[in-house]
Amino acid sequence: MKKLFTVFIILLSICILGACSDEDRSFSIDEVTIDAQIEKDGSIHVRELFTYTFNGSYEGMTRSIESDAKNFKAYLADEQDPTASTENLESLKVEEEDDTYQIYSDSQDETKRVLYSYDVEGSVKKYTDVADLTYAFFDDSNETDLHDVEIAIHPPAETNADDMHFFLHEDETGELTALDNSIQYRNSLLEAGSTSMIRFVFPSEQLTEMELTRDKTMEADILSAEQELAERAENLGAGMDRITPVIWVLLGAMIIAAIFIWLTHPNRYRGHKDQDALLRLVEDTDPLFVKYLHGNSHLPDESFIAALFSLKQRGIVNLKEVPSAIAENTNTYRFTWVHEKADIDIADQFLRQWLFTEHDEDGDYFLLESLIDHEDESDEVKKEKAEEFKVNFDQWSGMVKSRDDYQHLRNPFKPFSLFSIPLLVSSFGLFYYFTTIDTIGQTEQWVLPVIAGVITVVSLLFNRNKWVLSGYYVIMLLMTAVGFTFTPAVIMTLIFYGLSIMLLLLIPAFYWNKEIRRLKYAIRQAYDTFKDKSYPVGANPTKIERRLEYAIVLDVGEKYGEQCGQKKQLSALETYHPLLHNPVYATTSFSSSSLALYTATVQSNSTNTTTSATGGGGAGAF
Repeated sequence: MKKLFTVFIILLSICILGACSDEDRSFSIDEVTIDAQIEKDGSIHVRELFTYTFNGSYEGMTRSIESDAKNFKAYLADEQDPTASTENLESLKVEEEDDTYQIYSDSQDETKRVLYSYDVEGSVKKYTDVADLTYAFFDDSNETDLHDVEIAIHPPAETNADDMHFFLHEDETGELTALDNSIQYRNSLLEAGSTSMIRFVFPSEQLTEMELTRDKTMEADILSAEQELAERAENLGAGMDRITPVIWVLLGAMIIAAIFIWLTHPNRYRGHKDQDALLRLVEDTDPLFVKYLHGNSHLPDESFIAALFSLKQRGIVNLKEVPSAIAENTNTYRFTWVHEKADIDIADQFLRQWLFTEHDEDGDYFLLESLIDHEDESDEVKKEKAEEFKVNFDQWSGMVKSRDDYQHLRNPFKPFSLFSIPLLVSSFGLFYYFTTIDTIGQTEQWVLPVIAGVITVVSLLFNRNKWVLSGYYVIMLLMTAVGFTFTPAVIMTLIFYGLSIMLLLLIPAFYWNKEIRRLKYAIRQAYDTFKDKSYPVGANPTKIERRLEYAIVLDVGEKYGEQCGQKKQLSALETYHPLLHNPVYATTSFSSSSLALYTATVQSNSTNTTTSATGGGGAGAF
């Protein structure tokens, strides 16, 4: 024992030391010097010199490039000049995966310079008068702070300063200036997650080996767009301040209206609340109808169990616990069709044809285990059975929902539309306002309102449909978060959208008929009572088993099964009351959380690799 204890202590110490060493391990990028030469064919030859300082042991570095990069190579460098010859430099092993390059070079507590060389294609646009490059060497996907960043971009040929135009976007800390026949970006600290987008415009006549992207003069349009962006940036704060009080008013009005509608909604049950009467009401209702109302007009995959209990209570089906035909020393449940002349509808007829496929001297039957996923079956068999189950279940559930008793159970709640429509209009109004003041491009200025306008119109047409409303606000949240500058006003608008979708989901768009409203309240009371283990058990075994069936239908069977299991005399009732022989086992067998049903779950994995003409990416180490 002492030896085992000693070994354990040693292993534990090694793990702790290893964890500590991983925590102490760190690296920094102290300097980044990039030289980008635009070629006559529109491609860009890029050379990047990174200076790393490693604290601890590392296998190598990473560089992600989200544009169409080619010919990526890496070298150990011994000079500060990224344009120096690579002839005598040590080449490093490089592996690429999903636009990320892994450069292998073991490092241990040292400073190291690494030179990257690659070509970028498809990022320069050529027009009749000018060429346009909009590119970011690093964007918000970069997870590492970059110190002393210097980027030089050269046009293909000598260019007068008056013929070059350059602009810096999404970067408040960097500086972009003109040098001799180039532009230079400098930043003492480009923080992780920051984007630095550079736009460089120069004469298109220098791209002698590149075809026109578009046969149109664009210089005036580009300069006009950039001037507008500059003006928007200058006035952005004032524009956001103007809309902030409006958002506060909208938030307050929305919350007050939601509270009022919720308190006055017809679905709030205001009738008699005698618990015994309510529980008896549930026990006198068809189990499948209880399942349907408990699921808010939805029939989940395990609903056929409620249908079988319904047939059992009507004396059409017999239930019995029998030995399993698949696994030894285990039991399952057999349902046998015993009433051949029963008055049943097309849904029950279909259920019989679907499930009761076996036959013996006692009649048509099926075993519960025939619908359960078994581990020893192949994936192909499981998939085939899953698809068969799904097809049959969808047909059967459609027949059930077409029953007269399932029709006209609820009516539209008009105040819901009076709540959702103003919210939709206000949401679009806020979004449109941001497109008029934020620093977005001319294309986005008309594309974003068009998209928002179309989905707003669709949502107005389906103002009661919560799926449509949910999709609308998810799209608006994403477009607002991604498209606009993160200011307090935009953050408040995101909160407004988020609260809108939450309140619209909470407030019912319909109200139930008076009888159904009472029944749903009774079902909720029964569910809570089953869950709290306070539902009456009683002494009548027939009534106990019936109650156990409703507990199973409401997905709280195991709770009531534990209550029933405390009655020792129930085990003697196996012949006529099979669920009471072992209530806990029975409720577990029928529980939706335990039933691994053959449901169609077809997953498809697809990988799409796309590149960005505007660049982006980051740097790191591993």
